[in-house]
Amino acid sequence: MRNLPILLIWMVMAAAPVSQAQSQSPTGSSEDSPAAPAADLSNAQKQLFRDYERFEKSLYDVAEQIRQKDPEQAEILYRARSKSQEENVLQEMELISELLSPSTQGDQPAQYGPAVDRQKEVLARMETILKLLQSLDERQRLADEMRRIQELLKDTNRVIAGQKDVRAETLRGRDSEQLSEAQKKVADKADELAEKIDEQDKAREDSQDSSDSEEGSDEESNTSEDSSSDEPKETSPAEQSEGEKSESDGESSSSESSSSETGEQSSSSGERSEGEKSESSESESSGQKSEGEQQQGEQQQGEQQQGEQQQGEQQQGQQQQGQQQQQQEQQQTAGREQLEQARKEMEKAIEDLLNEQNDEAVEDQDSAIARLEELKAELEEILRQLREEEKESYLTLLEARFQNMLTRQLRVNSETVRINQIPEDARLQQNYASQTADVRKQQEDNLIDAQKALNLLIEEGSSVAFPEAVQQMNKNMQIVINRLANQDTGNTTQLVETLIAETLEEMIETFQQELEDQEREQQEGQPGQPSEPDDPSLVNQIAELKMIRSLQLQINRITQQIGTENDPSVPLDAEQLDLIDDLARRQQRIQKATYDLSVGRNK
Repeated sequence: MRNLPILLIWMVMAAAPVSQAQSQSPTGSSEDSPAAPAADLSNAQKQLFRDYERFEKSLYDVAEQIRQKDPEQAEILYRARSKSQEENVLQEMELISELLSPSTQGDQPAQYGPAVDRQKEVLARMETILKLLQSLDERQRLADEMRRIQELLKDTNRVIAGQKDVRAETLRGRDSEQLSEAQKKVADKADELAEKIDEQDKAREDSQDSSDSEEGSDEESNTSEDSSSDEPKETSPAEQSEGEKSESDGESSSSESSSSETGEQSSSSGERSEGEKSESSESESSGQKSEGEQQQGEQQQGEQQQGEQQQGEQQQGQQQQGQQQQQQEQQQTAGREQLEQARKEMEKAIEDLLNEQNDEAVEDQDSAIARLEELKAELEEILRQLREEEKESYLTLLEARFQNMLTRQLRVNSETVRINQIPEDARLQQNYASQTADVRKQQEDNLIDAQKALNLLIEEGSSVAFPEAVQQMNKNMQIVINRLANQDTGNTTQLVETLIAETLEEMIETFQQELEDQEREQQEGQPGQPSEPDDPSLVNQIAELKMIRSLQLQINRITQQIGTENDPSVPLDAEQLDLIDDLARRQQRIQKATYDLSVGRNK
């Protein structure tokens, strides 16, 4: 399971240089083979296609293996594979390789522009799948990090409160020795906080280093496997020397025979004239000169290519060094420098108090408080960003889950309509009962997924209307299951199935819109509100109100359907009475959800 996201990251990184190479003009290639760069790019793209094809298959294989031991992880793998198929990643990669392949006749060159555009789109889709694969582990990481930052915030608030108390006592003019002791206790708490942050940062850095080393070993093993399978078999040095020796022996024997024949011919025909010798020497010298110029040109070209390669390796090394430095900076908790400055100000305050310079001590205490407030602001900003990331993780996971449920529900709905069209006198012959049971089984599977989605929404805890919508959707699914068990595929069953699909579509649309809004805000760099680190809501208030409105309309439509299909003069049967009672309970729940939303009980 862990190697699968690593493999996808590797493929995303491998695809990026291909995309960059596509955007470059192939004018740097030799004029004799203009299609060579395009052919290389096409082959590289085909190799990526094969790698991703194996990756997509491994998602299903690993999910099947861990389905019993770790059903939640297996479910994410299933959803990632379905997401990949929905995004048509393999088809797009195959099309890119075709765009990069020039025709054999040479009348159709490689289409670099369209290939670059499609490559960027494929990379975006792969990153979406990667987020889905990392969603479960990412949620756990974010939860642990938020707990850590919250504890640091509590410790920071305690130090700030202690420093403010000492400052207030200093203004009152208490005994200098007592004030210095009180100030020293606050400084000790600041020291403990600094040591705590340093230990946590060191642990995070060690964890990151071990993770990087594991990923590097995985990539090296994958590279060695590919090279061992693709590269041709090399001959041993002994075999190579024997081959060279036999070739040299053959060449020497042939040269001896040719020299003897030349000697016989020259003795029979006589010596050459002086003019022929001079022409021959001039010809040889000119040939040697042109050959020397050609060798010199090839040498210069080779040196140029070598220089470009060294320059590229140097740039890559600098880029890797910059990335490592950036990772180390990210491992250090923001605000640590402000804490260090606050500690220095506290030490100055202690000296001032011992020297009975209370005015100077108050100034140092004010500076320490200001630095501690900056630390607090930094921690609150981190907490806000973590909560935004957690929100994105929930949205990504929920959107993928509901997409799968919608696909299955639409299949249930279409099958119900088809089965219902079977004439009653032909239903026994066409296995109407068996087909209805199959559709009911699919609806039961969807109900299981819907219950998991409800648990996820309850765990997130910031939404009122959406958990209620899923609960009522689950009741609709149960109604469909019961009616299909009674082999009822009529209008009421179909209406309830339609309501289920509409609920799923509305929730998916809302989650997608929230993800787009969040991405746009990140790109625009909108400033956060570090002074208000409250949990961001999963969806906005307007989306909550729209969902409540949809739930009310669903109750209205079911009520109208019951009134349409029943004769007022005929008493209602037990199933219809149960459905009406259920509608009454739903109406009460919608009323409660509306009240909770109005008073902000979800916040």
